[in-house]
Amino acid sequence: MKKALLLIVVVLLAATFLGRWMAADSGYLLVIRDQWRLESTLGFALLALILGAVALIILTLLGNLAWNLAEPVRATRRFRRGVARRRLKSGFILLMDGELDKAERLLTAAGRDGDWPLVAWLLAAECARQRGDGEALEEYLQNAAKSRRGDSFSGLMRARFALDDGRPAAAHRELKGLVEKAPGNKRILALYADVLERERDWPALCALAPRLRRALGDAYAARRERRAWLARVQQLAQKPGFNDGDSRARELRDLWKQVPSALKQDPAMVARYAGFLAQLGEGSRALSLVKEQLERDWDDRLPPVLEAIDDVSPDELLQNLEKWLVDRPGNAAVLVTAGRVALKARLWGKAQNFFEAAANSSQSATALAELSRLYLALGDQVKAAKVLERRVAELDGQLPDLPLP
Repeated sequence: MKKALLLIVVVLLAATFLGRWMAADSGYLLVIRDQWRLESTLGFALLALILGAVALIILTLLGNLAWNLAEPVRATRRFRRGVARRRLKSGFILLMDGELDKAERLLTAAGRDGDWPLVAWLLAAECARQRGDGEALEEYLQNAAKSRRGDSFSGLMRARFALDDGRPAAAHRELKGLVEKAPGNKRILALYADVLERERDWPALCALAPRLRRALGDAYAARRERRAWLARVQQLAQKPGFNDGDSRARELRDLWKQVPSALKQDPAMVARYAGFLAQLGEGSRALSLVKEQLERDWDDRLPPVLEAIDDVSPDELLQNLEKWLVDRPGNAAVLVTAGRVALKARLWGKAQNFFEAAANSSQSATALAELSRLYLALGDQVKAAKVLERRVAELDGQLPDLPLP
């Protein structure tokens, strides 16, 4: 619309300029050919040329329209396309109504003759899918792939059907090729990420994270990437096949170097990595990681890592825990961890104090269980029974109100 208005303004300005120029001096035109002679003003000659050009254009358009209407092949083609459009519309309605056989016949005919073959073949594939005809389904999807930009749509539908049938490996193969052909397609990337997570292919999902971030945004990609790296660390630490703790710890450290910098400061990630290091005999390194992370940002998931450390003296671990309790008195996570570390050091009284403080501060189920077990080991069955009663009373408050005998 803006271009048309601009063109009109330019033509009007040109006409105004030409009119004023001709008004000032109409000019003189003389054409001589043998005995033939033509005299006219320059303005009249230009006007005649313009009118002749306009008439020629109009006659050309009218002649082309008449030819299109009169030519049999094009008329037949237009008729077939009109029929195909009606078939496509009717086939879609029948598909929604569950009339699969009729819908499929109409849609396949629309796919052969219509202007929208891709839509028609995909809808026909849906009909074949609902009828359970795998051979027809594959034929329709292949026909859809031959349409313009149809390979992505047909491949996406094939992958979706494979997932519905419980064949994630087939969906994986299909989507892997589609991701390379259409790296910016959000739907393909999201479905591929779902398949990778379902198959627990964490390295591939981690590698896909940059593409997810560009196509689907930081928030979506960050959630996927975090789950993938957490699972990847756990998968490597618990990988079956060898029992050499040093080799496993070395692989875990190498993997940690590949973790994105932002995730290296995530409390859950640090807790998982440090916990596995502690289990593999890297207690000193695990303790340093926990201390560094807690200095940056406190999180109750980190102190329990110290329970798994066996190659650092319990006294040193208790010193760190007691230091944290000074700043956070009554913290149940630290108190329970301190109690368990005190048990490793065979400091029964100290462990009892920690567990009692944890139970009194938050009624922690873990603290009550540890305290009851410690009382029984010390031979104080009365206190053990009272702790169990407290635990039962705590559970009783969470039970629904039902009639009792």
